[in-house]
Amino acid sequence: MTFRWFIYYSAMCGGCAAFIGWLLGRAMPSKSPVLEAALQGFCLGVIVSLILTLIDNLWNGTRQIGPLIMRLLLAVLVAAVGGLIGGALGQLLLNSPLGRVGQVLGWTLTGLLVGGSVGVFDLLDRIQKRQPTSGARRKVVNGMIGGTLGGMLGSILFLLLLGMGKRDNLWTPGAAGFIALGILIGLMVGLAQVILKEAWLKVVEGFRAGRELIVSKPEITIGRAEACDIGLFGDQRVEKLHAKIIQEGDRYYLHDMGTPHGTYVNNQRINGPTPLHSGDLIKLGRNILRFNERAKRT
Repeated sequence: MTFRWFIYYSAMCGGCAAFIGWLLGRAMPSKSPVLEAALQGFCLGVIVSLILTLIDNLWNGTRQIGPLIMRLLLAVLVAAVGGLIGGALGQLLLNSPLGRVGQVLGWTLTGLLVGGSVGVFDLLDRIQKRQPTSGARRKVVNGMIGGTLGGMLGSILFLLLLGMGKRDNLWTPGAAGFIALGILIGLMVGLAQVILKEAWLKVVEGFRAGRELIVSKPEITIGRAEACDIGLFGDQRVEKLHAKIIQEGDRYYLHDMGTPHGTYVNNQRINGPTPLHSGDLIKLGRNILRFNERAKRT
């Protein structure tokens, strides 16, 4: 998947997920406006976070069922709390001097926690395994930045839409408000992850050329095995586990796993851990990958 498609799917699926959340919220009516707002925020947070986490996992996550379930559960838990608190807070502040600004703050809080929820599993997993956490922390922070902007812009957009209609309660809106909020949260989370990325790989030639992957893990595996982060299928010169990119401090090193056909960097076969620099071309069989970093090293 390219960065462009990742952003597109994040936005569109975020809008669809928000609509589902709105439907579920409407199915659980309450006589208390605060409780009703909290339930709607809860449904919005859970469904949007669930879909965004699935997209992120499809792009660069694990393919194992156990870790995937844990990833989804953690993301949903964080986003559920954000939705409950954000919805209730926005409704409570509606009758305060802040008025509509308070509702914007509530939705912004929901967006912040939804955005951050996508990377929570990665961070806890790195801490538990005592691996470098810089990439996972960056993923959480980038998600929170995107979610905050998405929640704020989405709530402002809905206020504008609300002014064109007869309804005056932000947290009991029609589907349009939730869809706008979901689209903008998904869009901004996707944009933040891509724009603020530090290192990434692109398949220039070979299997599914054009694919792009953000390097947020301390170890990226490359090979023909299904479990590899970058699968290069259909090339018998590529081993099941052919090479690894390992982060050490703020540097990235390419390791060949003792393969008969070898791994090349800029057409030079490597014989041990080789530091990567922005723009380096990695060749494995018929496949060529380009490594990039935001700040080029000397």
